[in-house]
Amino acid sequence: MNLNKICPDCGSEFLPHIEKCSDCGAVLLLPEEHRKAQEERKRIEEKIVENAVVVREGDLDWMTELKTVLIDSGISCFLHFDDSCRKGCCGDKCHLMVSSEDLERAQECIEEYLIEVSPEFRASKELINEGRCPACGSPVATDVQECPDCGLPLLIIDEE
Repeated sequence: MNLNKICPDCGSEFLPHIEKCSDCGAVLLLPEEHRKAQEERKRIEEKIVENAVVVREGDLDWMTELKTVLIDSGISCFLHFDDSCRKGCCGDKCHLMVSSEDLERAQECIEEYLIEVSPEFRASKELINEGRCPACGSPVATDVQECPDCGLPLLIIDEE
């Protein structure tokens, strides 16, 4: 009986006493746990998303990465392309869709992921929340589109 542990992210196998994948840092699973995790992931991927809304928009590679983040967090989602784009190669025309009920949780998961992959995101967000430019620290009003001192374009996301 094979009791080696398996990485749920990259599929690498490790001896039973190892706890984390040396390649990606994921917590390793026993074969039965891995099988159950794969079944759950498949169920989430196949679940029909009702009342779909856009949670993010961007290029195909970035939206595919965020889709994986959401599915790993248990949030059903899918990618949608504009009618004029059949292959997902039309630049910023790819939409990551979730149900309206999962929208807030999906936004939180994506924000947590952004902080994980880009720690400076947290500091920038804190400066913006304090009404300061994340590049130069100058005071900025909430309704401006760029910093009056350094010219940094400021992305303002309206939350409903």
